[in-house]
Formats: sequence, C-alpha cells, structure tokens
Amino acid sequence: MTKRSRWISLLILLALLLALLVRYAPRLFPTLDLRSGFLPRARAVEWVWTGALRPTSMRAVARLTRPSDRVRLLVGRDETLADPVASAYQATDEAAGLLVRMAVDDLEPGVRYHYALEVDDEVDRARRGAFRTPREGPQSFTFAFGSCAQTGSSHPVFGTIRRHDPLFLLHLGDLHYENIERADPALYRRAFDRVLKSAGQSRLFRAVPVAYVWDDHDFGPDNADSSSPGGAAAQRVYRQAVPHYPLATDDGPIFQAFTIGRVRFLLTDSRSEKTPRAKPDRPGKTVLGAAQKRWLEQELLDARDRYALIVWANSMPWIGEPLEGADHWGGYHTERLELARFIEANGIRQLVMLSGDAHMMAIDDGSHNRLTASGGPGFPVMHAAAFDRSASVKGGPYSSGVFPGPGQFGLMTVEDDGGETVTVRWSGRDHRDRELLSHSFVVGESGMR
Repeated sequence: MTKRSRWISLLILLALLLALLVRYAPRLFPTLDLRSGFLPRARAVEWVWTGALRPTSMRAVARLTRPSDRVRLLVGRDETLADPVASAYQATDEAAGLLVRMAVDDLEPGVRYHYALEVDDEVDRARRGAFRTPREGPQSFTFAFGSCAQTGSSHPVFGTIRRHDPLFLLHLGDLHYENIERADPALYRRAFDRVLKSAGQSRLFRAVPVAYVWDDHDFGPDNADSSSPGGAAAQRVYRQAVPHYPLATDDGPIFQAFTIGRVRFLLTDSRSEKTPRAKPDRPGKTVLGAAQKRWLEQELLDARDRYALIVWANSMPWIGEPLEGADHWGGYHTERLELARFIEANGIRQLVMLSGDAHMMAIDDGSHNRLTASGGPGFPVMHAAAFDRSASVKGGPYSSGVFPGPGQFGLMTVEDDGGETVTVRWSGRDHRDRELLSHSFVVGESGMR
C-alpha cells in the first residue's frame, strides 16, 4: 500500500469514527453538547417522575437546577423524540423549590412512549424516561406494588421491578423514613429530593409511572396520625411534587381513584384523619375520617355495577385481632367492622385489598378475613414490603403464612378478555426475582373462586 493510500484509508476511518461519534454521543454522553465544542452543558433537570397514567394522557413532575419559564415535556414513539407530542410551556415554581408540573393529553392508547424535558429550548437527555399507555376497554396488564424503603435507597430491588416492565408502580407508602415532626415544607421537599435523586429509584421512576399514597414515616413520625404537626405541610408538598391522579379534595387528605380497563383502583389516606391510636376503640375513632369514609363507600357502590374488579390500596394492615392501641386496623375495629358490614350488605363481591406498612410478604385468600356475623370469608388481601427495611410482622394470621424481610415486592396480573370473569394472579417476589408466594383466583358475578 502506498503512502497516499494509507492516508486516504486513515481519513476514511476518521470520517467513519466521527460519524459514529455524532450519531451515538448523545446516548453515551448525554451531558455533552456537540454544538458547543464538546463542552459539558449544565444539567437542567435534577429529577423527574410520571404518574396519573391514562389511555391518552399522563402527568409529570420535575425539579430543575435553575429557574425557567420555558419548560415543557416532549413525548415521542422512539428515543429520538422525532415529531413529539409536547405539553404546554410551564414555569418553575420557585417557592416550591424549582418544581414544575406538566401534562400531555393527546396520546394514543396502548403505545409505548419515550420522553424528555425541554428547558429553555434545550432537550435534557440525561433524564430521559419511558412509559406505556393502557388501552381503552377490557385488557390484561401487570403492575408492581410495595412499600417501605430507607430514604434514598438504591437497593437492587428497584432494578428488579424495573426489569419486569410493569404498567405502573402502586407505591403503598413510606417512600422515605424522614419521620418529619415539623410544619416545614422544605423538609418534605428535601425528602423527595433524596429519594428521586438516588440511582436505583431514579431509573425506576423514570421508566415506570407511579400511583403513590403515603403511610406514617413519609407523612410524619412513626405511627403518624391527625395530630402530626407536619401534616398540612406534607399535604401541600404532595400536591406540588407528586404526579397524582385528581384528588377528591383541594386540600387535606390525598385519597384518589383511577381506572385501568375494567379495574377500579381506590387509594385511601390512612394517616391524615386518623385518630391517635391511644384513644379508646369506640364509635368515632377513625382511620379514614368521616368525609373520606363517605367517599370510599360511594366509590364502592358506584364501582359494584360498573367494574369487574375493585382494588382498594390501603396502607395499614387490615387483618388482625382487635387490640387497643394498635397502629393497624385491629386498633380501629369498630370502624373496620362498620366497613366490613357495608361491603357485605351491599353485595360488593369483586373487592381485593393491597397493603404495605408491615415489612413482610403475606397473602390471605379471605379465610382469615371473617369480620361479620355471617362468618363468611372476606375479600382477599396481599401485603408487599419491604423494599429496603428490616423485617417485621403485623396482623394476621394469613393463609399463605408470612415472609418477613427486605428486598421484596409484589406483582399483580389481571387477565381480562372482556368476558364474564377476570383472573387475578398475585406474585410475591424478592430482589433476586425469586417467587416467595403466589395466589390466583377468578372474579365473576358470583364473587371470588
């Protein structure tokens, strides 16, 4: 090969390498700006997560590193975000710690989307994410659920959940363990920062939309209730920082409902209105408060004839012997019995419950959920915890037994072809993706079987 040929080959090789660099550098080095001579550009987005998932819409909340009045969400069918659907421009809320809330409402059902934030006309590719819209009407789907992680944890369990690619994550509380006892919104915002900036959870929440309701440690101190001094601050920051479904009230408790296919999800707030546990268990002692209880009962009645399945997301353990002073439904047996009688008297036979709080996996098929005078089995209940906390056991007994420990989560699969029945499968798993327990059942007009 002549010297001239070697130079030509070298130039061709360099041209090919440059083309590959231009093509793949945004993926490999998202903080580099090729247009500015490969100088690192300042990261605009601290964290982002999505929620309020519906067939044609989603919501996102992000925290930025600097103020901006030109922030929008770009959503496309591939990672290039070519021809994206864009949210309206929004401005950061400086009083809320540079948070910005965005909504996209022109999506197509049953499509996998990718997204990124555009800040001051620059797309921040370092915090890209993805989600999948549910279809309209009857459908089969899987979602993950669980609770209880140390503040800012990057336990391997979050990666295991992400690899299952669930439609969404139902987070049942104790997102953090800050145990805040002051009416200081900055403390609650700081707790969200620590969670959403952690490596494992950041990747999970960018890849999987969330439906989240708190429990005690992320609402206030241990065993928090309506007397928690930080309650109003927690409620305020939740409304700012969480991509939630429409809440039933403009302020106060954070109860909410949403629908996927023929499944109605009811998320109750077990802390905002809860009577202190030391009070005697008699009429008036409450977990839910009067307004939320009326809402729950009406939702159950409305869902009874409209939906094939009702999922009640209740953070506190439901099954357990009546016990004065207990921080579970056994300490509020009078209200629990009232609700059980309401469910039975109104023929609500397609109800299941998902719970957290106790750091264990457990399933009851209804055989230990016999609260009314009829003595018949109650609805099935599953606990999923802890993402990353030491083992504990509450309530019971449970037909599956209990599996206490950290690094655990649940999967719920709904199989619905639009017929008269829906099949449900529960799977309790650990961070190595080993199945610890499972339970399957069919829901139809005659109830569970």
